[in-house]
Amino acid sequence: MSITSNCMIVNLSLGMWSGYRLDKAASREVTTNAGAAADAARVNKHLVDKKHLQPIVTAASQVRQHFYEKTLPWKDNGDRVLTRMLYVPFIEEHGKLVREFRNAVNHFIGTDYPQAISQAEFRMGTLFNSDDYPSADDLRHRFYVALDIDAVSEANDFRVALDSDQVDEIRENMETAMKQRLGNAMREVWTRLADTLGHFAEKMGDEKAIFRDSTVANLLELIDILPGLNVIDDENLTAIHANLHHIFTGYEPKELRKFPEIRKNAASEAQRILDEMQGFMSAFGQAA
Repeated sequence: MSITSNCMIVNLSLGMWSGYRLDKAASREVTTNAGAAADAARVNKHLVDKKHLQPIVTAASQVRQHFYEKTLPWKDNGDRVLTRMLYVPFIEEHGKLVREFRNAVNHFIGTDYPQAISQAEFRMGTLFNSDDYPSADDLRHRFYVALDIDAVSEANDFRVALDSDQVDEIRENMETAMKQRLGNAMREVWTRLADTLGHFAEKMGDEKAIFRDSTVANLLELIDILPGLNVIDDENLTAIHANLHHIFTGYEPKELRKFPEIRKNAASEAQRILDEMQGFMSAFGQAA
């Protein structure tokens, strides 16, 4: 897989209004009455009941979780790598989750927030200050989701006018950084696979263990997207994926609960593949 032609860099920005406000006067009163230093305590007011913001928090968490599940690490500034293979399903699901986030925001601003303000003086007592509450228009701008998409930069694209030796050195540094980022990305793929498969093997291996449907669903979903996460066309990962797809596709939680032999076989196969992965993962500085 050509990293420049088959991958892109994505960065997620997600803004939230916390619903908190520092009360400096109340903070001074608390520390003064306690005979404490001025910076010993801070009084943060909950301007609205947390239950009103929970739907937005949940929707934001789902946007963020989906973003991290379908992408791989790239830079420490939040940049992640997304493959062309996963782009269309990623964008479709991302758009759906963003709409749910915005619907939750609209409901809060249109319904819950006005009610919270009208109840605030009673709820907050002497801590109430109407200036703490932003207008609806101002509040709307504090909730946002933005997805930035960019191309993967290649060392050969570096064209700044410098001495040839300096350009060569910079290109070499860019190539080294690229290899390191690809290594980090693949390390996450192997780690994610080992964690998910390991959890599955553990639950299936204990006949008395109660497992959720998500134990199976998470493994099957990862198997489904694994080719799209293989940013360097790692032959070992391709072989592991083929093995996983052949063995586990079609497993249903109800069958694993009902038939001990199927469950035992699933645990055995999962552990066998985990053992096979150990050597492959060591190449990325990771142990299964």
